Amino acid sequence: MTDRQILEAVLTEVRGFGTRMDKFESRMDKFESQMDRMEERQKCFEEETRNNFADIRLHLENITDRNISILAENHLNLINKMDVSATWMNRIMINEVKMNALIDQVARLQAKSS
Repeated sequence: MTDRQILEAVLTEVRGFGTRMDKFESRMDKFESQMDRMEERQKCFEEETRNNFADIRLHLENITDRNISILAENHLNLINKMDVSATWMNRIMINEVKMNALIDQVARLQAKSS
């Protein structure tokens, strides 16, 4: 093999290497482009998530917290009403027991007198 043939073979290899490097760079550019798009999507997702959390936080502060406050304020009033109702039920039950005892005593007295 002559020097010229060797140089041409080396030149062919170098050109082939250059072509492969160009293809590799093209693939790397595509990969970088995909990574850039992914980063943009991630930023959009993060912003959307932050906005959703902000909306949830506002809802909790404005609606749920207010409703809990209303329930807490009315809880004592409800308990007091239930206590009054229970007291009246207790009195009614005690009166029924007394009434049954009196009916029983009247029946015994009538049985003795007849």
